[in-house]
Amino acid sequence: ENLRYQNMATSFTLMLVSSSQALHLQSAVRPAARVRTGVIRCGWGPDPIWTPNAVATISEAASGLVSLTIPPPEGVAEGFVTPGQYVQIRQPGAEKAGIFAIASSPSAEGTFEFLIKETPPSDWSPGTGWITGASAGTELEMSQVMGGGFKITGEALEGVDKVLAFAAGSGISPIRSAIESGALKGKTVSLFYGAQTPAQMAYQDKFAEWEKLGVSVTPVISKPDGTEWAGATGYVQDAAKEAGVPSDCAIIMCGMKGMAEAVKALASEAGVAEEKVLTNF
Repeated sequence: ENLRYQNMATSFTLMLVSSSQALHLQSAVRPAARVRTGVIRCGWGPDPIWTPNAVATISEAASGLVSLTIPPPEGVAEGFVTPGQYVQIRQPGAEKAGIFAIASSPSAEGTFEFLIKETPPSDWSPGTGWITGASAGTELEMSQVMGGGFKITGEALEGVDKVLAFAAGSGISPIRSAIESGALKGKTVSLFYGAQTPAQMAYQDKFAEWEKLGVSVTPVISKPDGTEWAGATGYVQDAAKEAGVPSDCAIIMCGMKGMAEAVKALASEAGVAEEKVLTNF
């Protein structure tokens, strides 16, 4: 969904692209708003503070998706405390940046891991081809950790025993972070993860590991024709409705607008309190 914010000094368009889990931020900033420190004043949230960095590793995670690791700059890792938080990444000195949720757990040490979908550039977005086509050593600039992430350690999950998690495409990134963080330990967690085809579904090699952590994983394929897929088909909200949505559960989700709206409608229909339906943005 496009959210437009304007003020006297600046205007930008923020596109929530949950299927690629990259929020591409276009800033149209007057010259006076640029400062020599490299901070771009956007008028939304804190100003990004850019630090030179480079890709450590990169590999194909699924068709159209890459997994890459980047060591956080000194002092940045300490800001990653909640699954669902993100950083901005751009080519050195570029005007436009992408916003990417961190896929690894806050407790993971050494590097930040990301799952990024290749998207083409546009008038308002740099696209992600420059980074999905990168190699180890490709230079970039990274901001500090930003956003509040999923409020899974606060009142929203207090007294809640059941959690439903929904993800589509690379929206699985912050959901993976939540699962592997241990913040959901002791709760009954059911994950509904959707992709168009099995080849486009990342982290399939992690499903068994997540099951050992107590997470029931239901992969859902929306375009199974021509594949040998024998699992659930359609959309994640349909699979959840068939399984049943308890009124006393909490929900965490990340995906495209259509999925998010459908999950919210399903939650409302099931009697789930609105404050128990959590997103990371």
